[in-house]
Amino acid sequence: MPNPFFSVLLPAFNAKAHVGAAIRDILAQTFRDFELLVVDDGSTDGTSECVETFSDPRLRLIRLPANQGLVAALNAGLQEARGKWIARQDADDRSRRDRLAKQARLLSENPDAVLVYSQARLIDGHGLWRGRLRPPLEDAGLRWDFCFRNPIPHTSAVFPLHLVREDLGGYRNCKACEDYDLWSRLLRHGKAVGSAETLVSYRNHASSIMGQEHAVQAERENPALREIMSKNLQDWLDASKEEVDLVASAWLDPKHARWEDYFTATNRLACGPLRPHPALLAEQDFTLLNRVAAVSAAIALEMLSALKKTSPDRYASLPQPRTFITRLLKRI
Repeated sequence: MPNPFFSVLLPAFNAKAHVGAAIRDILAQTFRDFELLVVDDGSTDGTSECVETFSDPRLRLIRLPANQGLVAALNAGLQEARGKWIARQDADDRSRRDRLAKQARLLSENPDAVLVYSQARLIDGHGLWRGRLRPPLEDAGLRWDFCFRNPIPHTSAVFPLHLVREDLGGYRNCKACEDYDLWSRLLRHGKAVGSAETLVSYRNHASSIMGQEHAVQAERENPALREIMSKNLQDWLDASKEEVDLVASAWLDPKHARWEDYFTATNRLACGPLRPHPALLAEQDFTLLNRVAAVSAAIALEMLSALKKTSPDRYASLPQPRTFITRLLKRI
């Protein structure tokens, strides 16, 4: 039997509630040349038994003897994969029936691409619509975004098996930023291409403001995340050490950010080779503002004041800044 075009890699840990729907989405794809690898990472809730109810010959179940974590499960799947391209699918997310067909077409139209992805619908635990993820679709815009954050929904990604498994050594254990790390390493070997269509649905589990604050705290203490961001800033934007520190503090440790210096630095970097579209800058500023507001309303007001002072055009691009300020003031 010839090797398939896609190996769909689906890790699962205690995912019985949603894994069946994820599997049905893949088996119903209009593009048929694929295998589906489900890696059960030591589940105790009957995930494997749910997977075994499917009899499609394209489906293979890989059982790990004990829970080893997402990176180990992903790398176990990479070792078993036979396809030319890996297509990621998370156990609690969904894929449109034409997802693989659309992404196969993107690959044929962009032979130098090493990363293909799409926009995504945000859904809650019940599958109800909660918004949309819109990563930049062009390579330059994506590289700019990667200097500040990881905008790509992992469950939408497609990448070449041989390059990742043989040349890059698979996923690295980077403490909750393994996908950010892999995408950044991939883009040093070729370009990325995104689809404007929402080919996947990403299940956005609800989190409280306190939970968001804890997430920011965890990021601040994550040296791998800071290292990835720093290397991207240096390699793609030629950022100085001071500029790297300004960006990292703003995104990872907002309590110690120097906001006027941050906006001055990012304005300068935006005049460099990647030249991000103003809409992307506005979307980043709004995302950062919401992250900061989850940590401290007072610091968010400081950020807004610095943005208005140093970058009035960027301030004017924020959606309803006065309404945002009113809400922040009520929390102080």
